[in-house]
Amino acid sequence: MPSIRQRLRYRFDNLMARGTGAQILLLAVITVVLVLITAGAIEICDVVPEDDTGADSFGRLAWKSLNHALDAGAVGGDAGSWTFLIIMMLVTIGGLFVLSALIGILNNGFSALIESLRRGRSTVIERNHTVILGWSPKIHTLLSEFAAAGENQRNACVVVLANRDKVAMDADVAESLGSKRLRVVTRAGSPMNLGDLELASLETSKAVVVLAPETHPDGREMAPHESDTVVLKTLLAINKAAGKLPLHVVAEIFDERTETVARMVVGANAALIVAPPLISRLLVQTGRQSGLSVVYTELLDFGGVEMYVKPEPGLTGQTFRDAVFAYDDSALLGVVTAEGQTLVPPPLDRRFAPGDQVVVISEDDDTALLNGKPVPVADGAIVAAPRQALRHRERTLVLGGSARLRRVLGELDAYVAPGSETIVVGDGEVLTAAGDLGAGIKNMTVQPYAGDVTERGMLDRLNVAGFDHILLLSETAGRSQEMADARTMITLLHLRDIARIAGKAVPITSEILQIENRDLAAVAQADDFIVSNTLVSLLVSQVAENRHLVKVFEELFTAGGHEIYLKPAAEYVALGVDVPYQAVVEAALRRNEVAIGFRLAATARDAAASYGVTVSPSKSRPLRFAPGDKIIVVADE
Repeated sequence: MPSIRQRLRYRFDNLMARGTGAQILLLAVITVVLVLITAGAIEICDVVPEDDTGADSFGRLAWKSLNHALDAGAVGGDAGSWTFLIIMMLVTIGGLFVLSALIGILNNGFSALIESLRRGRSTVIERNHTVILGWSPKIHTLLSEFAAAGENQRNACVVVLANRDKVAMDADVAESLGSKRLRVVTRAGSPMNLGDLELASLETSKAVVVLAPETHPDGREMAPHESDTVVLKTLLAINKAAGKLPLHVVAEIFDERTETVARMVVGANAALIVAPPLISRLLVQTGRQSGLSVVYTELLDFGGVEMYVKPEPGLTGQTFRDAVFAYDDSALLGVVTAEGQTLVPPPLDRRFAPGDQVVVISEDDDTALLNGKPVPVADGAIVAAPRQALRHRERTLVLGGSARLRRVLGELDAYVAPGSETIVVGDGEVLTAAGDLGAGIKNMTVQPYAGDVTERGMLDRLNVAGFDHILLLSETAGRSQEMADARTMITLLHLRDIARIAGKAVPITSEILQIENRDLAAVAQADDFIVSNTLVSLLVSQVAENRHLVKVFEELFTAGGHEIYLKPAAEYVALGVDVPYQAVVEAALRRNEVAIGFRLAATARDAAASYGVTVSPSKSRPLRFAPGDKIIVVADE
């Protein structure tokens, strides 16, 4: 049976646990009791002081006792008997304890309030904002792209909810954006918690981006299945928080096997970006076509031209072929039908129907205008389509034991001619863990060799100049991203030197993980095509701004469908003579291709000139192509 003392202690503890308000109320009660006891003691002891107005009443005694409790200096001005003075001194001492406790409570309460404000626990009051859930290195690129996308928008806002310190997030955001203008509101909380999700106001947002975490809170690298587990739980929380509201959700996942489960949670309309296969595909595609990574970057970032999906009633009834020339300084790429089907591109004779939307490349959505005008093309400017060239066997060198090695080989196998050869060199333990690299490969033989890709002697023995393509993958096993990038750059420098000594230019595609290391790796030669996780961030930002683009990118980035190619300009128009770009577009259409730009060999190494790449030029622009120049087309082969 609890004692009275235990019961009182228990009730006291419960009162203290109620917070600052309850503690202040308790001090007020103690002060009132102290004042009443003091006034009563003076009355009982009959030591009530008298002045010109006579003896003090009980109310005035209580008032004087309160003043003594609140102001220790008041005791010095007292007059009366020693009993009275001792009583007033005791109430003053009691008041000192009360005031000290009150100051401590107020200080703690104020500190707790500041900490709460510092953590960012108030609900966001925004509309038409973009919500980013989670934190990863990709967030810096995302914020920069959203800043560029919001330049023509008033009061553009991004809300970031992550399980990190708010002050640290605010500092990182300020450093990431620099002088770029974007209002970013950060909130500290778990995206997997329904209460924390309410802080981001999902119901009034235009897009919700779920980032896959790459590290644990203690800094350890997170396994892909662990990262996808966090994303799935976040999607479940979003689904529960949103109810029946149709949110535009863009989520990043690492394992394609997770996509089926994620679809069960968010439905068919959500955009799920499976990062590792996408990076593997881009590595292979850019490694086979010089300049393709620059084209992708130009299309995906918000700094130049972008893809837009918008209605265009003025094209109703026209064929796609005719509609291509309805634009002068924009490039028509495809159509999203009224039924929701994405065709990139559609059959050239397909006519636009009411409700169709165009997929167009332009500097902005308000610059995609039907301003096309016919331009005379000289006879003989367009070259007849060449015969289909026979595919030749290729030798490819893949350097680096990477977790995505099998995916890269599978993507490469879809492009090379039968009988091709691929040499793989990397960390022996990683290659052993990868198993039989030749399993499921049909068009090429795969020969793995264990070795350190940063060792110059080993690279010299490989006869680097004898390969058609070189893919340099990042080795992340047991290493930080910074160290993995450092090894990649060392290997890249050795490869460049070996190629220089041999006098042969070999296309090299390097995988860089951290954005800031990309420029370092490109210092010596701009023609090394470096693909990093930045492209994934750019893709996420584009899809967040326009949900229809996810199907467009699926078509362009998937082997077997329509893809972006850089083909010799000599196969389309005559070299050395002035021709309007419209002639290039016409020549491509005669091959069932859609031309979206060109690359000039003369400026292929000039970063200021976008490495020679121009996307969506004016069709009336006069051009003179030279040997080595390329035409950028969307084609099925």
